Amino acid sequence: MPQTNVLPQPETRGKDHRKELYAVCAALSVLGMAFSSWASRVPDVRTAALLTAATLGYALLFRGVGTLTMMPVVAISINNFGAKKTMLATGLVVALSLTPIALMNNWIMLAAMLFVVGGCSSSYNIAVNALGSKVETESGKSHMSKIHSFFGVGNLTGAILGIVATKLGISVLIHFSFITILILITLGVCYQYLPEDAPHPEASRPTFQWPHGGLIAIGIICFLAATIENTINNWIGIFFKDHVKVSEGFVPVGYATFAGALLATRLIGDRLKTKYGARNVIVTGCSVATAGLVIAVFAPNTALVLAGFILAGSGVALNFPLVYSAAGREGAVALTSVATFGSIGGMVSQPVMGWIVTHFELVGGFLFIATASLIVVVLARRARLFRT
Repeated sequence: MPQTNVLPQPETRGKDHRKELYAVCAALSVLGMAFSSWASRVPDVRTAALLTAATLGYALLFRGVGTLTMMPVVAISINNFGAKKTMLATGLVVALSLTPIALMNNWIMLAAMLFVVGGCSSSYNIAVNALGSKVETESGKSHMSKIHSFFGVGNLTGAILGIVATKLGISVLIHFSFITILILITLGVCYQYLPEDAPHPEASRPTFQWPHGGLIAIGIICFLAATIENTINNWIGIFFKDHVKVSEGFVPVGYATFAGALLATRLIGDRLKTKYGARNVIVTGCSVATAGLVIAVFAPNTALVLAGFILAGSGVALNFPLVYSAAGREGAVALTSVATFGSIGGMVSQPVMGWIVTHFELVGGFLFIATASLIVVVLARRARLFRT
């Protein structure tokens, strides 16, 4: 997890960490590519698996269950085998799980696959962040914003490939098989340059505690941040297909627009935080996101819908970096507890979204997301752990 203003260890002073840094960046881009490949083809997977809004929500719930289930397991794995080996093992599972998703023909089978993907994706993410923290510690420089921007690079790349695949009428099976090969090649290349990390078996029983004091507000904001971003990612394709009623080939463009806005904003996130302060950035950002979602829901044409999602993506982009930074200053246990709140938010929000869409259509569902963003504005104004 992010560490700032850390001093390099004596044995690493003068070492060139660029190869390790870029390897970590490439490793995190893999996760973005895997997720956006799934997100860009959700409507096709929904059709193949004969899903309703409710059963899609149930299937996505199991992705969150997988995430929570693996959290204590990945901590033990990193301590006993090291983050580098943990990253490789879980990354291989994430890559090899994509293609079977295209073959699922009912929501129960899809839910089982998403359980595996969710668990291994979260484990992979934690392992890569641990390697990123090692690079920061050894170099004495802050790199986490750059590292996380590469998730956006992979996210946008996967979205663009999704657009191409859909435009050319390429099946989900062939599309996901190609992405699997691409991810495996990337893992193979970057693995040899990742920093070496020694296991710590004596610390294999991780400590955990629920947020308390000022961390409660940060934990709730993380819960809502996951609700907002995960729900948009999972439902934006369906929004464009069923609500905006664009052509099949145009559906991934909506996701790519949102992903591009996320990436662009994260590239300048550190400068915005330094200039305006974390509290002002998150309050302004979520206010903009709320307005963008309302515009997208009620826009009379596709161009304005896209503009709304550009605002939404820009507005929510820094939620996670700012929350993790605030919690990280309180220590590793605090950061883990707050991140767990985020995992719970990402999990429970999906069946809730499915229920809302079933009873109030996509308009109600996306207004639910806008409301969550507005609540973040209120909480962030009062959260004492955000630096002004």
